[in-house]
Amino acid sequence: MASLTAATASAMSEMLGNPLNFSAARPSPAPASSSSTFKVVSLFSKKKAAAPAKSKVAVSPVNDELAKWYGPDRRIFLPEGLLDRSEVPEYLNGEVPGDYGYDPFGLSKKPENFAKYQAYELIHARWAMLGAAGFVIPEAFNKFGAACGPEAVWFKTGALLLDGNTLNYFGKNIPINLVVAVIAEIVLVGGAEYYRIINGLDLEDKLHPGGPFDPLGLANDPDQAALLKVKEIKNGRLAMFAMLGFFLQAYVTGKGPVENLAAHLSDPFGNNLLTVIAGERAPVL
Repeated sequence: MASLTAATASAMSEMLGNPLNFSAARPSPAPASSSSTFKVVSLFSKKKAAAPAKSKVAVSPVNDELAKWYGPDRRIFLPEGLLDRSEVPEYLNGEVPGDYGYDPFGLSKKPENFAKYQAYELIHARWAMLGAAGFVIPEAFNKFGAACGPEAVWFKTGALLLDGNTLNYFGKNIPINLVVAVIAEIVLVGGAEYYRIINGLDLEDKLHPGGPFDPLGLANDPDQAALLKVKEIKNGRLAMFAMLGFFLQAYVTGKGPVENLAAHLSDPFGNNLLTVIAGERAPVL
């Protein structure tokens, strides 16, 4: 059959004046399986359906928000064009909240130092938030009509205690003098801090205990808890800078933060840092 086909093809090529080159047109050797078997398989076998394309995993807003603050692609303390991520120390890998990759002095190279400084910062941040509220709220209340003592300014309240006077809030005299206030601070604050250090409540996480310290259940969801930790340390760092500003402001102007803010808002160009420096106002404390 094959010879007949070749002869026919040869005759036709001679008639057309175009001899065929069978050496070039000869098919390549068949694979191990016979051609007939291959044809049968090709004819009756069903074509395997292509695997469906993998759909992209939907990223929830919470996970997208977490990626901004945790992991290798988190935000760092300088924009991408000014700081290469390879310059961030390896031990700052984005596992803890508030890690912007900033440790210019290498204070946290050792793991034990890392944990220690993380605790120090968080405790100071929490005290700063409470302190900033304590500086502003009584003075604001007093300014807008609520009687919180003769002058509810943070450093003047301390001066009253040093002079042997007692506190006065909302027109009520509170019989607490300086000695009582100091003892109360040592016992309550110092005792609570000592209890935290020794882990008297047997907490898994001494820095973020949750449980009875989260009565509203705001951190029940792990993702939300991770975001709240970031918000806490960010607000705490801001509060620490605010406390420093309150100290310097009181030293220079002799006024509390609320009074300084009111003066600035009433005349922004006449009451600001530059006018204070230009006027060479001497510290009044």
